[in-house]
Amino acid sequence: MPVLRIPNVANGTIDHSDLKYAELSSKEIENLCLKHGDILLIRSNGSVSLVGKCALVREKEMGFAYAGYLIRIRPIRTMVEPEFLSLTIGSYDIRLQIEIEARSTSGVNNINGDEIRSLCFSLPPLSEQQEIVRRVEALFKFADQIEACYQKAKAHVDKLTQSILAKAFRGELVPQDPEDEPAAALLERIHRNKRK
Repeated sequence: MPVLRIPNVANGTIDHSDLKYAELSSKEIENLCLKHGDILLIRSNGSVSLVGKCALVREKEMGFAYAGYLIRIRPIRTMVEPEFLSLTIGSYDIRLQIEIEARSTSGVNNINGDEIRSLCFSLPPLSEQQEIVRRVEALFKFADQIEACYQKAKAHVDKLTQSILAKAFRGELVPQDPEDEPAAALLERIHRNKRK
């Protein structure tokens, strides 16, 4: 079965590009099997900035297992929307709490389940959580559209820069005076004057 590890936790979602597989016993499957709406959180890493990063488990990851450097959070859906909790864990205020709690043991930073349970944040009613998630997702979608426009414009600018440089070397950027001597003749004259 697929086993999710630290590299699979990326930007709030599960990255499938480097999946590993393992044969697990029925007891391990029972303990490690993920459900839609679970949140995986990195509990241990050499970089404190990665400790506490999380990803929301979607339908396509149902039935996957997770490795030991991750903590599974299973939200109580009558109290908190998994999407809201995932966004909250990624927020600046929660990041500060996590980084303060993370302890270093031989260069590895750790946070445990008790410290995760003690994180403090506002918990609005479910309807407000859903609206917050809807608005944040709309803003992320808008940001993705802006990024795509930027990348397209950057590609055009890069091509334009090359085109302008080519024109500059050909002397095509300004009107040419037919009375000017050719560049080759000017270079030859400079070269002769240097020898004198």
